[in-house]
Amino acid sequence: MKKVVLGSLIVVLSSCSGGKNSTGFSIINDMMYSEAYEAQTVNNVFDNGQTNQLAPKGTVARGFKPHPMDDEGNPIVLKNPHVMTDYAWERGKMLFEATCSACHGTKGKADGLVVLEGGFPKPPSFSARKWKKAKKYPSGYVYNVITFGYGNMASHAQQLYPKDRWYVSEFVREKLMKKKKRK
Repeated sequence: MKKVVLGSLIVVLSSCSGGKNSTGFSIINDMMYSEAYEAQTVNNVFDNGQTNQLAPKGTVARGFKPHPMDDEGNPIVLKNPHVMTDYAWERGKMLFEATCSACHGTKGKADGLVVLEGGFPKPPSFSARKWKKAKKYPSGYVYNVITFGYGNMASHAQQLYPKDRWYVSEFVREKLMKKKKRK
């Protein structure tokens, strides 16, 4: 019995060293005192000598799902998976004005400041013949244009979250592409 009590006392006392911020004793120090490398520096651990490594093939960033593609690698047109509430319409309008209006203009007439003042090529107006029948282009088509780019327009996937791209695409399709009825 004395050996059990003495052994327990030794274990308890040896684990309580160094105060509340101490990690205690370490038998294998590789993890406790690991060598840290600065980004963009030489690293002898890897064969290519780089500290920053590419992600393995097929890796998907947390929170992002890969976009469905057909057999030829073209994006598949999708339907909006989100319900368009008053908040969604307002957010779509706000994001369009913040992200897209520099080129497309606030009304989608291709009269943005970058086009008028900066000499950037004029994008198609949303009231142009191509867009007259907005029903012909589902919201997924506009979503894909925002995601992958089209013509002179680069991809805006880095500027807008996927859910926000759906809001903007619905706003563009329903509010800017539709032909307004005359009274």
